[in-house]
Amino acid sequence: MEDDDIEESSWPSAATANRGGSSGGGYTDIRKEILDRLMAKGIEEVVSDPSAFSEQLHWHFERLPASSYSIDLDVDKPEDVLLHCRILDECANNPDKRPIFHVRFLKRRGSEPNERMMEDLSLETRNVVDDSEDSSASLEDCCIWNLPLGEYFTSSCYFPPVWRDIVIHEIIVSSIAKPKLLAELSALLSAVGLNIREAHVFSTTDGFCLGAFVVDGWGIEETDDLLQKLKETTARSHIRETIASGSSGDL
Repeated sequence: MEDDDIEESSWPSAATANRGGSSGGGYTDIRKEILDRLMAKGIEEVVSDPSAFSEQLHWHFERLPASSYSIDLDVDKPEDVLLHCRILDECANNPDKRPIFHVRFLKRRGSEPNERMMEDLSLETRNVVDDSEDSSASLEDCCIWNLPLGEYFTSSCYFPPVWRDIVIHEIIVSSIAKPKLLAELSALLSAVGLNIREAHVFSTTDGFCLGAFVVDGWGIEETDDLLQKLKETTARSHIRETIASGSSGDL
């Protein structure tokens, strides 16, 4: 998927999705591959008791919708599953802290020049030329090659391309599953000034949800201030009450 695409999805509850049989070979294979990769990486909580962690991993996959959650997983990043387990457990065990947020930097990339801005600047240049008594002379004056060697070109007839450096983060959130949760979480991120590029929200069999949002709009890689901003914005709005509590249902 291209970086500029926006994908939003809200999956059915795990109980519904798993009626098709989450114990299928494909799903079991993914669990095994995740476990094997975590073992190979020497993750302490995994290698210290592989049998216990295998049961924990099995429960994690069983509580989430099989067909959708497994598709979104990147098996090359098995630590993501471990992170999802921890976030869901924290949400279940610490009701006063809901919603639970986790923020991490993903990447930094340069964008193409802003096309709309370039069109506006081009129109401004044409207007400068058209309003002149001698259009051909004005156009000639705008040519950069007419400048003396070593002189900076400052004419309003010329504008360099405008490039934006985009910093992309992922925000993972967990809370009580409830109707229209995706819309409420989206409103929260928008209130912080973030632009959603991808959004996936999954509900679990035990009434919780796990959401993953890929966003831009936070100009630095460091995440502590962004996490604090999310918590502060949530605390001073009605969003906390609507997100942190409620009955389970389709998202």
